[in-house]
Amino acid sequence: MTLSEIQEIAEVDIISSNGTLKVRSTTKPKKKKVRVYLTRTSLPSYLLTESLKELGFKVDLIESSFLLAAHSKTKCDLLWCGCDTDEAVPAKLQNRIPAMKFACRKGPMCQLVNLMHELFPGHFTFLPLSWPIPSQYAAFCHYAFTQQEPKTTQYYILKPDEGSQGDGIYLFKSPMDITQGTMSRNCVVQHYIHNPLLIENYKFDFRLYVLISKLDPLEAYLCKEGLARFCTEKYEKPNTKNIGKSYMHLTNYSLNKYSSDFVRSEEDSEGSKRTVTSVMKTLEMLGHNTDKIWASIIDIVFKTLICIAPLTKVEQLNLENIKLNSTHHFHLLGFDILLDEDLNPFLLEINGFPSMRTDSEIYDSLMQKTTIPSPVDEKVKKTALKGALHILFKHKVDESYCPVVGPEIPDERKPYLIFEDCRKLFTLFLKKSTLRKGSMLGSSGFRSFIRSCKVLQIIPGVTNADMDLLYINIIQQSDQSSQKCLSFLSFYRLLLTLAIKKFPDAPKYESLKQFVDLCFANYTICNK
Repeated sequence: MTLSEIQEIAEVDIISSNGTLKVRSTTKPKKKKVRVYLTRTSLPSYLLTESLKELGFKVDLIESSFLLAAHSKTKCDLLWCGCDTDEAVPAKLQNRIPAMKFACRKGPMCQLVNLMHELFPGHFTFLPLSWPIPSQYAAFCHYAFTQQEPKTTQYYILKPDEGSQGDGIYLFKSPMDITQGTMSRNCVVQHYIHNPLLIENYKFDFRLYVLISKLDPLEAYLCKEGLARFCTEKYEKPNTKNIGKSYMHLTNYSLNKYSSDFVRSEEDSEGSKRTVTSVMKTLEMLGHNTDKIWASIIDIVFKTLICIAPLTKVEQLNLENIKLNSTHHFHLLGFDILLDEDLNPFLLEINGFPSMRTDSEIYDSLMQKTTIPSPVDEKVKKTALKGALHILFKHKVDESYCPVVGPEIPDERKPYLIFEDCRKLFTLFLKKSTLRKGSMLGSSGFRSFIRSCKVLQIIPGVTNADMDLLYINIIQQSDQSSQKCLSFLSFYRLLLTLAIKKFPDAPKYESLKQFVDLCFANYTICNK
């Protein structure tokens, strides 16, 4: 039998070296089998299967109801679920961080960024001027009726707090134009960016994908590919005649897909939906610095996540059924970014449940729907999905993603962690609250905070009666005034109010940081 025949039968290499035969096995190592549950999601099963196989895994994928997944006796390697749930599921990895949806809502997110802007003027200007409604309706009216900007740029956009796919969004000019129906539900009013960057005279925005691989400590990555979503009617600056033209002002695919002018293309750089990289190449050809644009976007993602992570941790206290240590939770978010004509990126909103569909819908004159494949969607979403799975299963970052937040925060950015410091202080006293409202601090917990942190000693002249009055006033100003207790955001405002009383001449961040440090120091002494 020849050496080549022996090699073929035994699946080995036989190597001659100095007359000596050496045998080296060439049998490929077995692929690791990954068991996946897919339920209630727009993510196509083939996309998930292909991505895992290309990463070297053997895939056992089961499309099932959530109920079946939740009560399975076999722990799966990955649960991909398209809904937010607080029910525990036996899985090693799950694509939902509990309570993340709350922090991604337009109202809480805007409040968080606005509060940070108050502490760090000039550093958190990436969000258009925003007012949660109805809680800040009076502040919005004061701004709208007193500001001196030209009437041609004085337009606003209203978005439902929990709305998606363009539902309920409209432009308006005056606070008097807000409908009564709108005032009965939570929403957000934003200053409308009237001077967006245009390509071929069309307004567009970016849908970018951000992977939060860990919440505590926070670890996140930005996908370098995304969707560029174009309006289907050429842009004109808003006026009383065109503010109702959704196809001109709103970039949502869910709206523009109904337009007869929506262009579907198999090319990355053509049509009403393109890849972000193709648009960046177009901007480079026009002489723009795209590296600077990407750097600004990464900065926006970092600062936004630093804002919403502490609130997410607080809201998780409401989820009694979740065993946070038994499953590794991650989350893929959709960040919607708009560039103005000066190439400044603005965060429009965060989508906690970005669509992973890879098809496109066509509507005829009778609004009958036909579904066809969308090569652009498939390319973008497979890039985002495969890169995320590479990070989660291989614990390495591939070329499709770049790090945004890691365990080590640069010293110059550590002041932005002030929300996390406030959260730690807040949670110390939740257990002492007799109201037992999960993430809400009742009066007993508040009084424990006053005693344990020796607040009356920190701020001479302040009495218990003053503190009770402040407690009531802060609650009345909040969105949870009916619950008669402090949310995390209300507790933060209370801390800032006390900090300014103690250090009236210091910048707000310095005041708050010193006051919180004093509270921790006194609490430590009190509990020794």
